[in-house]
Amino acid sequence: MSLPKRVAERRRSVRISEPLLFKIGHRGYDIQAITINISCSGAMCVVDKDIPMMSQLAIGLELPAGSSGKRQSVHMKGVLVRKDKDLRTGRYLVAIYFSNTKPADQKRLEQFIGRYLKNS
Repeated sequence: MSLPKRVAERRRSVRISEPLLFKIGHRGYDIQAITINISCSGAMCVVDKDIPMMSQLAIGLELPAGSSGKRQSVHMKGVLVRKDKDLRTGRYLVAIYFSNTKPADQKRLEQFIGRYLKNS
C-alpha cells in the first residue's frame, strides 16, 4: 500500500493574524474594515456592508510603525473572492485577493510581514 501524495498548499504567501484597520473603496463609498489575517497576496477581513462577489476594490491600509518610527500607507487594488455573513451580527467575513500593488507598496507590506514574523 502506498502513501497518498502530499497535497500542495494553495497559498503563495505566509498569512499573519494581525488586526489592522483599513478602508475599502467601492462604487462611490468607503467601507471601514479590520483584518483577521493578511499576507502579501490577500487579506481576510470583517466589514459591515455587503459587497458583491468579484467586485474590484480600492484598498488603503495603514501599517504600524516600523524601525523608522512612523506609520506607512499601502494602496492597492483588490478583488473580493469570498464572503460569509455572520447571522448573529449582520457583518461579513470577506476574502480579498490583492490584484494590483505597486512595487513600493508591495515591498512595504512584505517588510511589515517580515518584521511581524521575526518578532513573534
